[in-house]
Amino acid sequence: MPKQDKELQTKYLELQYIIQQITQIQQQILAIQNQLLDLRNLKENLNKLNEIKSDKETIIPLGYNIYTKASLKDAKEFLVNVGSSVLVEKNITETNEFIDEQIKAIEEFLGNFELELTQLEIKGQKLQKELSELAQK
Repeated sequence: MPKQDKELQTKYLELQYIIQQITQIQQQILAIQNQLLDLRNLKENLNKLNEIKSDKETIIPLGYNIYTKASLKDAKEFLVNVGSSVLVEKNITETNEFIDEQIKAIEEFLGNFELELTQLEIKGQKLQKELSELAQK
């Protein structure tokens, strides 16, 4: 196999690997963006819940489009899972701060993935250009 063909094959395989990495990172970014959306919705719902008067009937989502009617006794205190299935009682301010910390951490994580994606895209474009030049020789 001529040297040029071997180099072309090597660069092509490298490009395929980069494309695979880009696809995986894009999927991870999408999952992280969904987590952020869920946290922001949670914060909004938490604040709406805080506006509901005690002993007022409301509808509570159980999951997968299933709801139940319930009466709220106290919408001012919340049980927050802080890890290892440990629940801590927090008021609305503390709960919002907890959610804000999670949002901030996830946004930083997302920024790192986006930076990595940009670097891979630049590397992929460079490889495509090199492949094109090698194929023309």
